[in-house]
Amino acid sequence: MNENRQNIICATERLLQTHGLARLTMREIAREAKVAEGLIYHHFKDKAELILEVVEHRLHDTKNVLQTLPLRVGLRTLSENLEEVLSVVYRSHYEIVPIVCSVFADHQLRTRMREIMKEREVGPQNAIDWLVVYLAAEQRLGRMADNIIPEIAAKCLWMISIQKAMDDQLMEQKPTAARIHQEIHQYVQTMMAGLEPVLPARQKTTLKKSQKS
Repeated sequence: MNENRQNIICATERLLQTHGLARLTMREIAREAKVAEGLIYHHFKDKAELILEVVEHRLHDTKNVLQTLPLRVGLRTLSENLEEVLSVVYRSHYEIVPIVCSVFADHQLRTRMREIMKEREVGPQNAIDWLVVYLAAEQRLGRMADNIIPEIAAKCLWMISIQKAMDDQLMEQKPTAARIHQEIHQYVQTMMAGLEPVLPARQKTTLKKSQKS
């Protein structure tokens, strides 16, 4: 990546973290990056495009782990692979939650960023699609139950990590890596186990009869 471009992105991220979106101007970004304001417009059309670059920069690790998931099909356990993915998704989104929430509060900025995302064909659904591809492949190998819909499972897993990141940011909690790993492990194990109680065959038959009557 061009050095000036990278410098501008990093300066924007620092200002977003320290000053917030409301006080973010191209002039302030230029001052922070120690470049001419005109140079920013050489690399970015407007503030919306620049902020989106900051978000994309923070999501780099998430993109990498999702795009390499197909290489892990059939390797290790399904739980281990999913836990690693969710941990990376959590860390990336923990950093961008304040930025995204600020964007939601600015209608004009939000509309412009949505336009850019449509032009580039990027967004959360792309990430979920990679997870769907992986789960479907694992299902074909018999490592995931046949009655599970990969698309639904992928969305549930994705939302678990995002919601956890949002909750921790809202409450200003900075969980340790060990705690994040433990919680995500518990989430994945709960999903893997399912919600139905495990009953002996005789009890299942009795339960079905009682439900029919």
